[in-house]
Formats: sequence, structure tokens, C-alpha cells
Amino acid sequence: MDSKRKPKYGIEPKYILMLWGLICICLIFFSYRFPGIFAPLQRTLNSCIVPMQKGVWIVGQQIDEFGDKFDDVAELQAKNRNLEKQVTDLKEKNERLEQELYDMERYKQLLELDEMYVEYPKVGANIIARDSSGFFASFTIDKGADDGMKVDMNVLADTGLVGIITEVGKNYSIVRSIIDDNSYLSATIMKTGDNCIVCGSLSLLAKGFIRVQDITINSQARNNYKVYTSELSNKYLPGILIGYLSNINNEADGMTKSAYLTPVVDFEHLTTVLVITQLKEPAVTPDGN
Repeated sequence: MDSKRKPKYGIEPKYILMLWGLICICLIFFSYRFPGIFAPLQRTLNSCIVPMQKGVWIVGQQIDEFGDKFDDVAELQAKNRNLEKQVTDLKEKNERLEQELYDMERYKQLLELDEMYVEYPKVGANIIARDSSGFFASFTIDKGADDGMKVDMNVLADTGLVGIITEVGKNYSIVRSIIDDNSYLSATIMKTGDNCIVCGSLSLLAKGFIRVQDITINSQARNNYKVYTSELSNKYLPGILIGYLSNINNEADGMTKSAYLTPVVDFEHLTTVLVITQLKEPAVTPDGN
């Protein structure tokens, strides 16, 4: 049997709709024409319809409020996404500014260092590698023979001496720091003029010091006296600050004194250096440095 076949005696919906429309028109006409007769019916209908209208109005209001809240949530989510993007952009901008500020401070320090030793020609270099000691006992810079680098050129950072170039490649150089265990250099104690030897010591540097030895027994040197590179060295240029004396003691032989030296360079956080492009004229010294 065809399930879509219409009932034999059914009334089509459009006729039902037309009938209800006609009834409504008649009711409107008679209620307007005979208000006294239809007043009770109107009151009865109003008593039924008004609560329904009120309920429909309340539901409509709630739906409208819900729609407004939904729109508000969507708007807030959009604003939140926009704010998150702004925060991300500001963080990135802040990081760039911090890096630029750090670079400016680093270049400012190099400029100040350059002015401290204005008598020597210098070139800046970045550190691109270091040894595994935990300190910059030996490290590699991004300047080499193509940039005019030569073995025995002195290297500066912070406010004083870092070390000396020991190997030069085409576009790199290796620097041995004064803190390296194999580093020895002639030095002079400021105020007294006493000569001494500054010796590298990685184990002692963990406490913030390296060693100074061969100070004359009659030296009047005191703690915090400055120590500079000496004219006696045939590799290190004179007058470069190395560090400050402390813990001065007589040696067991009774002929000399020894001391600790606090370097002026931070050998844990080096990033850039200045290389003095002038070599020391050879000189013969008792210690060979």
C-alpha cells in the first residue's frame, strides 16, 4: 500500500486554515459590532490569553537576554584573543628591548675600556667558543688573520687584562686567559713599584682569586693595591690593570712574599673583548715573559 496516499474523506489543511481565518474575522466583526454581547467572552479569552502572553513575553525576554549574553561572551572572547596577542607582542618587544639594552650596555663598557687604554689601537671581537673549565680559561673569538690578528696580541675586557692570543686561524683566534694554570706574567704593584709574577690558578679562581708570587720581602704592598702589567714582560704591554692584592704573606724561604689577586675581569660571563692590535716589542726578562 502506498503510505503517501491521502485519506479518502480527509480535509486538506489549507481549507482548515481558511475556515479558522473566517471564524476569526467573524469574531472580530461581531465583537466590534456587538461589544455588550461578546464582553463576557472577551473577558474569558483575556483571562486565558493574557497569562499566556505574559509567559511568552517572559520567555522572549529570557531568550533575548541569553542572546545578548551569548553576544557578550563572543565579544569578550574576541577581546581576550586580541589582548593575548597584544601581550605576546609586548613580551617579544620587551625581550628585544632587553637584548638591545644589554648590547648597548656591553658596547658602552667596551667604549669606556677603549678610552681607558686610548694609547693602544684596538678592535672588538665576540667570543664564539670556550673550554670546558667552567671559566673562560681559554676561548675562541670571531677575529682571525683576515682581521689582522696575530699571536701574542693582548686581550682586554671589563676594565683590564683578559689574556693573550696563542693561536690564529683565518677567521678565528684562540685566547689564553691569565687565569689558566699555565699562565705566568710579569707585573708591577701600584704605589710601591715592586715587581711580581701573576700566576693563573683555576682551582683558586673558584674562590675569586689567582696567585701572586715573588714579591720582594721588603715590599710595603697592602691589600687592595692595584697590580698592572710590567715593562719587564716581552709579551704583555705595560700599564694594563690586572687586579687587586689581598692576603699578603711571607714565604717560607724568608726571601719573598706571596699574595692573592682578585682579577678585574669577570671570567664567568665574558661575551665580547677588545684586542690590542699592537704587539709588545721583544724584551729579555728573567722569567721569559
